[in-house]
Amino acid sequence: MKKVIFSILLVGTSLGVNAQNIFPANGGVGIGTSSPTTKLQVNEGDVTIYGLNTSRYLRFTQDNLQGGFINYDGTNNILNIGVNNVNSTDNTNDMNAISIARANGNIGIGTTTPDMKLTVKGNIHAEEVKIDLSVPAPDYVFKKEYNLRTIEDLEQYIKENSHLPEIPSAKEFEENGVLQGEMDMNLLKKIEELTLYIIQQEKKLQKLEALDAKYIELQKRLDKLEAQN
Repeated sequence: MKKVIFSILLVGTSLGVNAQNIFPANGGVGIGTSSPTTKLQVNEGDVTIYGLNTSRYLRFTQDNLQGGFINYDGTNNILNIGVNNVNSTDNTNDMNAISIARANGNIGIGTTTPDMKLTVKGNIHAEEVKIDLSVPAPDYVFKKEYNLRTIEDLEQYIKENSHLPEIPSAKEFEENGVLQGEMDMNLLKKIEELTLYIIQQEKKLQKLEALDAKYIELQKRLDKLEAQN
């Protein structure tokens, strides 16, 4: 009996002054506290799970049901947060919902190799998206000094390139994707240029209508003179 008590004392000493909190009455484990309110409570301290170039998991599971996990991939230096579909430590059942790459701080959703601050492999559903512009809005198109292409030049460019000027080709879209803010501004520029073309055509139409009205008036006078003769 003395040996048992002595062994308990040794364990308590090795765990520190709060060793008496390991098995409190409520079944919780307390470190730095004598009254843990959860199964494990650490007060004013950190928890370290060490491993060199290994994969470390904190798993949340249900019997024969789905669960979740937090995983640090030490080999690739990536933190993964996700879910799995069975109560298992087999990582082939894991679905990484969010991955954070240590090399650049990028966050990936549906991918463990995010190449931007946020990379999403899939669709995004949102009520609104705000984009800070890296390029100026093209209101300069309406300045007098702006050199607007002629319709003839525009037609020739389209014949030669099969796409609008300053807009990537279909092949470039497929290879490089689209930078949304930049593309929106390029499309806005084309809309503004189109507006100027419409205004030009409207002015030409008004001149033609004025000439047509003069022609009709002259024709009436001519008809009147011929009638008098």
